[in-house]
Amino acid sequence: MFSVYEELFISLMFIPAAAGAIVGMIPIKCSGNVAAFLCGTSAFFGILSYPLYLYGGDIAFTFPLPSAWGPYSILIDELPAMMISLSSAVFLAVLAHMIFSVSVSAEGRYSSTICALFISCMLAMCADTVILLLIAWEAVTLSTFLMASGKNGAAAWKFLVIAHIGGLMVICAFLVMLSYSGDHTLSSWSDLGNAMGLPASCGAIALLFMGFGTKLGLIPFHVWIPDLYASAPTHTSALMSTVSSNAAVMILFKSIFGYIGVSEGMYVLAVILMAASSFTAVWSALESLVQTEPKRILAYSGMENMALVLLCFSIGILFSDGGSPGLMTVVLVAGLFHVMNHSVFKSLMILAVGSAEDCTGETAIEKMGGLAKIMPAFSLVALVAVLSMAAIPPFNGFASEWLMIQSMMGGEGIHMTEIILPLGVAVLGISGMMAAVSYARLYGFMFLGRPRSEKPVSSKVGTAVLVPMAALALLCFAMGIFCSQIMEKLARGVAAATSIPSDDSFVNHLSGTLNMPIMAGILLMAIFAAYVLSRAFRKKSARSPTWDCGTPLDENMQYSSMGFSQPLVRVFHPLYGDVVEISDDESSENRKRYSIKFAEPFVEHLYVPIGNLIMRGARRVGSTQNGNIQTYLGYILAVLVVLLVAVRFV
Repeated sequence: MFSVYEELFISLMFIPAAAGAIVGMIPIKCSGNVAAFLCGTSAFFGILSYPLYLYGGDIAFTFPLPSAWGPYSILIDELPAMMISLSSAVFLAVLAHMIFSVSVSAEGRYSSTICALFISCMLAMCADTVILLLIAWEAVTLSTFLMASGKNGAAAWKFLVIAHIGGLMVICAFLVMLSYSGDHTLSSWSDLGNAMGLPASCGAIALLFMGFGTKLGLIPFHVWIPDLYASAPTHTSALMSTVSSNAAVMILFKSIFGYIGVSEGMYVLAVILMAASSFTAVWSALESLVQTEPKRILAYSGMENMALVLLCFSIGILFSDGGSPGLMTVVLVAGLFHVMNHSVFKSLMILAVGSAEDCTGETAIEKMGGLAKIMPAFSLVALVAVLSMAAIPPFNGFASEWLMIQSMMGGEGIHMTEIILPLGVAVLGISGMMAAVSYARLYGFMFLGRPRSEKPVSSKVGTAVLVPMAALALLCFAMGIFCSQIMEKLARGVAAATSIPSDDSFVNHLSGTLNMPIMAGILLMAIFAAYVLSRAFRKKSARSPTWDCGTPLDENMQYSSMGFSQPLVRVFHPLYGDVVEISDDESSENRKRYSIKFAEPFVEHLYVPIGNLIMRGARRVGSTQNGNIQTYLGYILAVLVVLLVAVRFV
């Protein structure tokens, strides 16, 4: 029924973006705007992926390109269709924000790389052959690198090196799976673990977990994230944190639970992966509480959210060892739904931070403040993002984290999980609590209080810029209200994409104890009642200057973000690696300025020693190239003698 229109749909989704990638490279004035418009056209048709799937079923297509490694084929079934539709919506909102918030007329190459990122992310999520998947995943890395190369080139190169290490792990895992399958078509791979055996299956899963973990911020592969988020353009950070992460999670999920398959005996592997994910979640939430730049806070926030997704996948592996299929379905749905929610509220918050930086000219929350009074509509949109990130009902962040807790609580009676799952609940609670405090700190010091900078707000967020952010805010609310329906469709997609046996017990976990529409109705009624009562019993007020004990009030008398986090720094001082710097204050000769800088401990204690070791080895190898010819002839003679003696006695 659908085959006639498949080629047209695929053409409309990919050809405009491909044309935009070419147009953006043309050195003319309007190339950037044209390329962005073409990419937005592709994103618009990408949104139609899931509606078209519901209408006609799976969408399959083979590109007419020859390859020694098989054809370049794609398959859009239920899960990829949902993820592509949502990722395309986020992509479209980010493009609209970019076009109306900054001038892209001179940034044709940047728009060109955005087009390349869209194509590579969409292909990575729906690739049906090994060669296309690996090429698309490599293209995601290269596109992100080109988009991020800017003020801090070192951060971009750090990302490229670590991402390629992860890419090598992914390639090795897929080559192992390909050797056992013998078929380049991914849709034909199912339960390869039976043929691979337990050791090879566990090794491949570990490689995939670490390989994609380099992009998702799994410790210790996370060191590129804070620097790159802080230095990259706002829209690069937004797409890198959301759409690229969606592609990584989608491939990881299909590889572990679809292609390889989980089975009994993976208990130890599941516990190790849970420990790595839990440590990443707690550490990133802890780090986000002391950062002074909004984008660094959001960088660690993204790590924390992706760590929770990886924790769900780890628990899914754990449930395969004696667990019920229903609980496996629930925990996997929780992880996938959280990825979808994260892509919406995180892109919204990054765009809000970027707009705030454009308006104030500041990149540190210490110098912001008071934006809620100047731009109330903008502050309301940012508040929706913060409430969603902090998992406050009825927004979407609450629904997925609630389902995570439900899945862990439901599995406490399973064999050998009496200690592990309560620890998982504790990790979720601790990291969620610290993250919520971090988000409240971020919003409070950006939007509330008095302006902390002497520079006035140079501009306000325009209506055209506010519209895509408002659309994302409405999506946060809608995904929270209709979470049960979305999760049921995700559960159906999980069953189709994996070999998990059919079990209807997951339905009670998905919708049995949560009614978000009623919760939203109660919340709205409470807000309306509070507003009516405040208006009914409002008393006349008189304005007068604030009592200041004889001292003029200024922005320096407000509680600072660093003062807010100082108790935490004092307690966890050895972990943060904080350094106090004392410098002369430019405003006065007799005053000193104290500042605290935080060094990433994994860089200082892991990557720097490894780098020094490599450099020492390189210098030693280099020194051997500076000898004389007689020495090298002597080495050759000695080697020949040793080989002749060895051959004689073998």
